[in-house]
Amino acid sequence: MRTEILNFVTAIDPNTLDTFVVSTKLPWLDNGSPLYHHNKKHIYVDTENSSQQPVFDGMNGSGSVQETITVKVYFVIDAKQLPSNYDSLVDAIKDARLVTVAGVIQRLCQVSNQYIADQLLTEFEFSFKKLLTN
Repeated sequence: MRTEILNFVTAIDPNTLDTFVVSTKLPWLDNGSPLYHHNKKHIYVDTENSSQQPVFDGMNGSGSVQETITVKVYFVIDAKQLPSNYDSLVDAIKDARLVTVAGVIQRLCQVSNQYIADQLLTEFEFSFKKLLTN
């Protein structure tokens, strides 16, 4: 799932990306701080996480589970002055929820912002739900 989202973000119109750079690196920690804090205007896509919840269980071992796959995307900018393309970039990245994934029954994107000193961290959390049968 990370690959699909990374490919989508990389393919965003260069005019929308403007001065932002899409990184293929993971947002690892450097001296206790996430890499995206050191590299402003770099967009990072994290690895996927998944969880499963039972939907129903049958007596013969049949049943189904709902699997939720989540992928986070991050970038940091100077909070003192938003780039002129900030809103259009956020809208373009949110559309990554529409990537083609077989068997997905629900696609969501949650966007949150957090101020860290004079930086604005924008985080996207993409959730893709599938229904799996045993």
